[in-house]
Amino acid sequence: MTATATVPALRKARLEARLAAFAVDSVVLLSFILVFLAVAGLQLLIASDFGEEDPPDASFYAILAIVMAVIPLWLAFNVALCHWRGQTVGKYVVDIKVVREDGRPLGLGMSLARFLLLHPLLFHPFLALLWLLTAAITTSLTLSAAVLVVTLALVFLSLAAPFLAAGSIALDGKRRAVHDRVTGTMVIPVARSQRAPDPAP
Repeated sequence: MTATATVPALRKARLEARLAAFAVDSVVLLSFILVFLAVAGLQLLIASDFGEEDPPDASFYAILAIVMAVIPLWLAFNVALCHWRGQTVGKYVVDIKVVREDGRPLGLGMSLARFLLLHPLLFHPFLALLWLLTAAITTSLTLSAAVLVVTLALVFLSLAAPFLAAGSIALDGKRRAVHDRVTGTMVIPVARSQRAPDPAP
């Protein structure tokens, strides 16, 4: 199939559809965060003998490790989905997907690059809370100004990235965010014929 043959099929996904997909993915991300926070809190309770004694410093490092595990696992989850289907959970729900500009599916490297380039699902306001927690814990334990500066920069990026992406999509003729422009990808509607048929009753 030539690139010319695929161009007519590359209809642009509406901004509203992308915002709806982002909202669904945000709910999934919040679920990830709450599960990890619950595990971190349980670890602290166990380390303090359920509040009977002061927890050791190691338990605070464990909290930091558990909470920060959300970010690489969330990234891996979404990169794998986009490589496999061209969709996050939210994109699946609203019937849109990511493809290369010539209509071909994403490779693993392109899928990863797309998220690292200020993608609002990786640089998300919910994750800003994790970076703030990281800044508070690491600064209190290490007194490192460098760590504080880096984490606060990540907080700022997590708050700004969704607005940068939405503005870029609204102003671009192909409805591309910054991460789409750099990686040469587009978000398009999923044709109904591409959806798997519902199982027979």
